Amino acid sequence: MNNYPKITIVTPSYNQGQYIEDTILSVLNQSYPNLEYIIIDGESTDNTVEIIKKYADRLAYWVSEKDSGQSNAINKGFSRATGDIINWLNSDDQLMPGALHTIAKYFQQNPDAIIVHGRIEYFGETKKYYSQNIPKKDLATRYVSHICMPQPACFYRKQLLDEQGLLDESLHFSMDTDLFVRAGLHYSLVQAEDVFARFRLHAASKSVSSFNKRLLQDNALVFSKVLKTLGADAEIEKMQQLGLYTAPAALYNQPVRPFNTRLMLFYFLQHRLFTLYHHGERKAFKQLFSFLLKQYTGKTLVSYKLVFYRLMLFLPAGFMHKAAKLVLRR
Repeated sequence: MNNYPKITIVTPSYNQGQYIEDTILSVLNQSYPNLEYIIIDGESTDNTVEIIKKYADRLAYWVSEKDSGQSNAINKGFSRATGDIINWLNSDDQLMPGALHTIAKYFQQNPDAIIVHGRIEYFGETKKYYSQNIPKKDLATRYVSHICMPQPACFYRKQLLDEQGLLDESLHFSMDTDLFVRAGLHYSLVQAEDVFARFRLHAASKSVSSFNKRLLQDNALVFSKVLKTLGADAEIEKMQQLGLYTAPAALYNQPVRPFNTRLMLFYFLQHRLFTLYHHGERKAFKQLFSFLLKQYTGKTLVSYKLVFYRLMLFLPAGFMHKAAKLVLRR
């Protein structure tokens, strides 16, 4: 057992009876010898509790009681966690076979890393596909600018929670971003190409069905807090010009290493543009693209994704038709 660091998995659940057994088995069937599995149910009214009871003798702890939301449920589990390495796995997601053994090896090989994160497989109501890691260029800067990894594939030492605190329960969508940003401000992180988890796409999933302005507001609030912590007055002024800055009620712990806050702002806004595009927020995309083109002309023009999105969304059909004719004549 001494060769296997203790890993704690916390599953928050509420009325996911049709999926939770697959989630539970994906964890228990890891055959990892030093596993602590905790399930915090929010007093489900479907068959969730019956399913949990089937595996109660293999769980470190479980409870079904009212909570104030997903973050609160996860924090309940974190408060009971005794593992060296921790993650939460939602009740409709799954671990890939052998994931925990691989995770343990990465942490053993990288003793200074607070986080090891990989990729996920998307499955469910669509064709399977895989997340892609972000470019390693300026990776440390990206880590404090926006969410850089899929949450189910992100494992961290308990040290992160002990030193930087639990999830911010006021954040409904971006509590993972907030936690990972805290990690990026203070510690080293390791990006792996391995696929550690499976993310189920279905209509009732919060990540799929609940996109609204609250997600973007939460992200902007987290980044506002980062900028204020770093004393980035010039970038705060730009955020204010865009109507994205919110003065935080508290700051993060002050990091000891410097960050390029101008570059951070670019990566934050770039990520926001991708989100706006994929959710069809055309007007907001156009306004933000214009701002980036003015403030970060070179970086914006060499970002092929941004330029492509801009062309696809906003160029008139007639222009595209003429461009196609010119290409055909060559």
